[in-house]
Amino acid sequence: MDQVLRMADFLAHLKQFSVTLDSGYDVVQESGQKVEFGERRRVTIVRPDRLRVDAERSDGVKVMTAFDGKSVTVFTPQTNMYATAEMAGDIDGAIIHFVKDLHMRMPLALMFVTSLPRELEQRSLSADIVETTSMFGTPCVHIAGRGENVDFQFWIPAEGDPLPRKIILTYKKETGQPQFWATFSDWNTSPNPPDSLFTLEIPKDAGRIQFLAEIPRPAKGPARKGGAK
Repeated sequence: MDQVLRMADFLAHLKQFSVTLDSGYDVVQESGQKVEFGERRRVTIVRPDRLRVDAERSDGVKVMTAFDGKSVTVFTPQTNMYATAEMAGDIDGAIIHFVKDLHMRMPLALMFVTSLPRELEQRSLSADIVETTSMFGTPCVHIAGRGENVDFQFWIPAEGDPLPRKIILTYKKETGQPQFWATFSDWNTSPNPPDSLFTLEIPKDAGRIQFLAEIPRPAKGPARKGGAK
């Protein structure tokens, strides 16, 4: 567990960084079959209050997300639609707001908050070294850990900066025990991006929509047999 906490502490204290994540995740069908989908994300962080995520799903759909300390904006070029909301504060608060309040999908969100060491300590029951192996030409320690709801595996460099190279999460209490995996590449701990990176250029003819959590829900009434519940 020492290597995992060292990684978490190192990430939590970085003032800025950028990284590319290639990931895949299982979607369990009604039949029980698992179907894997994937995406690539380029994440750029400048603490305390700058965040940019450029994502491309396996079906080619691109989604851009930017936070500048004052507001968050999400834009999908294929549909030419965007959503924006005021959100003053730092990255930690913004990520919590993304996930819990706006119900946005943000894989590995905990990896990007400064409370990562504490979160891992609270969620981990045990962790053991499996082996030392090579990832992208770098000798890495393969660590397998267990949590109450999620088991995890990390591949962390055996020497030098403990920037993770791969992670696998197993949601063992969900139907079919689906997995999420991601490889990390192109780490840069001093990208020095311009402020303009954190402001999306939205086309003038783009349509604005609301975040799902902002849409008023109809008052609940008696459920109809055979209808939506």
